[in-house]
Amino acid sequence: ARLNIPSVFVSGGPMLAGKLAGENISYSNISEAVSRNRTGEITDRELCAYESKACPTCGSCSGMFTANSMNCLTEVLGMGLPGNGTIPAVYASRLRLAKHAGMKIMDLVKKDIKPCDIMVKEAFENALTIDMALGCSTNSMLHLPAIAHECGIRLDLDLANEISEKTPNLCHLAPAGNHYIEDLNEAGGIGAVMKEISKLGLLHTELMTCTGKTVGENIRDSKITDEDVIRPVTNPYSETGGIAVLKGN
Repeated sequence: ARLNIPSVFVSGGPMLAGKLAGENISYSNISEAVSRNRTGEITDRELCAYESKACPTCGSCSGMFTANSMNCLTEVLGMGLPGNGTIPAVYASRLRLAKHAGMKIMDLVKKDIKPCDIMVKEAFENALTIDMALGCSTNSMLHLPAIAHECGIRLDLDLANEISEKTPNLCHLAPAGNHYIEDLNEAGGIGAVMKEISKLGLLHTELMTCTGKTVGENIRDSKITDEDVIRPVTNPYSETGGIAVLKGN
């Protein structure tokens, strides 16, 4: 945004979830295990097992922590190709995504489409909306206004509450729930979440993205393939979004 030259963002992708005693685990389980060890609930050996198993591959943490939240929202903003937010780091499709990004950047240069042409105010409204639907990290409330600032846009945090009040929460990803980014990827990814939310008329679908197509064109064929991971708008986890901005008295 600051340089405003044609760009496509490609992240390294999330790691796979760890597995311990038949259950999926992630980074947050280590933090909890440290405390459980200090109180004598688990042994040193059990703590070591968490340390060895929780982060099994390269990539950002396997749940909806800060890095994955922003990778997903980069896709919503229109600055990442479909799949950027959810394709695991160790998948071959992550390498294909990077290759396609290299091909796509040539089109953006040719058409002179720049980040600030893509990241307009309505794109940030889309990002906040999907933020609420996904239940992203609270750190997105730091990063989104910072990115908007570089685009010359003031993103008032009061807007987050306004959007949250009308946006249902469709996903409970770790650490909030028992699903992981790899599950979100298999369930249809960010495109499926956006397509579902668009049924409520909450997205600006006419906006240009780094694909050279509009938001609506990008998500047209997306669909949910696992309603346990991405709930339909008729059966959300909650009627309001996953983040609330609180103020002191």
